[in-house]
Amino acid sequence: MRTLTLPLLLIAGLGTAAPATAQDLGDILSGVAKSLVTQELDKTAFSQAQSQNTAEAYRSYLSQHPEGAYRANAERALRRLGVSVGQPAPVEPAPPVSGPARAAAAEAALGLTRSQRVQLQTQLTRLGYPTGVADGLWGANTRTAIRRWQTANDQTSTGYVTQGQVTLIARQAGPVAGPAPATPDPDAVDDRTEERLLGLTLAERREIQRRLTTLGYRTGGVDGVFGTNTRSALSSWQRDEGLRATGYMTADQLRELRRQTGI
Repeated sequence: MRTLTLPLLLIAGLGTAAPATAQDLGDILSGVAKSLVTQELDKTAFSQAQSQNTAEAYRSYLSQHPEGAYRANAERALRRLGVSVGQPAPVEPAPPVSGPARAAAAEAALGLTRSQRVQLQTQLTRLGYPTGVADGLWGANTRTAIRRWQTANDQTSTGYVTQGQVTLIARQAGPVAGPAPATPDPDAVDDRTEERLLGLTLAERREIQRRLTTLGYRTGGVDGVFGTNTRSALSSWQRDEGLRATGYMTADQLRELRRQTGI
């Protein structure tokens, strides 16, 4: 009954001003009904965009309702997410994978375990290329040590090892490096530990979600909470990059994600 109140009031008001034919009343009812339906669709579309809280959802709302009642709200939400209010720029074809990206993918394909990484850090340090703490987490110190060793041995200085380089380092270090400890080392546990050691702030977690969304990976929102959707998006990105799809962010992967989306 409530939806008929406005049409009936309008008709009553018009009736006092001038007599209306049946056709006139039909047109009035039709116009008011369409207006109410349009308003309801507008409200529903914006509510859906709010529930998803992504740039894609708000842009979809604006494209469906360019003059909608919630246009200003949608534009404010886009600015809050740190993206342009206008239409997204055409996506240019990605350049061929080369340089550090190719080297990183080749190293990831080796599937080095945590214990093997610890052993390589120990070997490099004993050869005079200190990596810092031999913990299996290859951050800036280890990458620098690898580059220095590569330069000294006439190898391409990428900071990422190949299978041949792993073998050569082991041969150069000799038995002094000792055997690698035989401890369980699931890859996911390694990356989970490294992500924890990164000490990501709430702003950095939101940044990661925003960058993944920019690349087309759905995180379910930009709230800084790494739930199922964010982990799934991160795993998809890792898989597409030829990395271990663990769903946890490492220091090297964060640098690569920033490189792909612009610092």
